[in-house]
Amino acid sequence: MDEIGRAGWFGIGVTTMALAGAAHAVAGTGHILREMTRTSADENRVPAAGGSDLQVDSGPGGWVLFGALVLAGGSIYHVLAGTGTIAKEIVHAGEAVTGP
Repeated sequence: MDEIGRAGWFGIGVTTMALAGAAHAVAGTGHILREMTRTSADENRVPAAGGSDLQVDSGPGGWVLFGALVLAGGSIYHVLAGTGTIAKEIVHAGEAVTGP
């Protein structure tokens, strides 16, 4: 674990959050496109036997936005916390080299 270092783990965390955000955006976009291309015949078809005839008005765009905001908030926090920690290490390493 020490081989990677704090900066390496910081990079891994930022990359993972960016990939999760991209995957969430792609999945949300696919869902939105599927909803947009749904025809009126699909909306008026009879539900299968035993199925519910409840029409759900889903707002996938809102969920995509909410998920993106949560991921963006986590990413910003992670970047700020990691940058602060790396800066502290640089300052303390500089103090150790120059001495008290």
